[in-house]
Amino acid sequence: MNKKKKIDIVTWSVIGLAVVSVGVLIYTKLGKNSKNKLGNKLTNFKKKLIDVTNSEWEYWDYGKTKETASSMYSRLKDYWSNVGWSENRWTPTSEPWSAAFISYVMKKAGAGNDFVYNASHSKYIRDAIKNRKENNSKPFKAYRLSEQQAAPELGDLVCYSRESKTDLYDRTSGYKSHCDIVVNKTVDSIDVIGGNVGHTVQKKTYQLNSDGTVKKTGKLFAVIKNSKV
Repeated sequence: MNKKKKIDIVTWSVIGLAVVSVGVLIYTKLGKNSKNKLGNKLTNFKKKLIDVTNSEWEYWDYGKTKETASSMYSRLKDYWSNVGWSENRWTPTSEPWSAAFISYVMKKAGAGNDFVYNASHSKYIRDAIKNRKENNSKPFKAYRLSEQQAAPELGDLVCYSRESKTDLYDRTSGYKSHCDIVVNKTVDSIDVIGGNVGHTVQKKTYQLNSDGTVKKTGKLFAVIKNSKV
């Protein structure tokens, strides 16, 4: 074998090794169930909302610290103050604070007047349903879980009923419910974070159908799409 062929073999071997190394690195970072934001073009608001929500989860030690911890009282006070509740209206365990949590992260992220801050999830859910039915220009619109438009992306909200009735979409009066914010998405699942889940701020996972919609689980009934910039 002449010298030139030896050099060519060595050169292509080095190139081949580099390609393989890059491929391994990409696979390691993405993996089969990539936690990257697949197909999501995040607005500035969505980026901020996800950052704030993840920060709250971290503040609660990733769900390890409970609402009864004395260190959490001031944070709960912040949540309740955000929806206009004074300290004489609640204790750490007397009232569900999940809607106050959502209202807090929304306001902190800069939702402004586009979001209805309230101690009840149904208040902002019904407002988002109204926006959808009116087809107005407001950025928060709620869809039935099975609708193609309801396929969740990062920064959207996934909502379920806390009553015996599972489909609350068309109810115009108040009801018991819960929503979580989508903070991560893979090809076949989403991660969501919500407040007062297991008496803390907690993350959980929902599986997706092949068309990208959320698989019907328990009393899930709606997805609030978030198009705020």
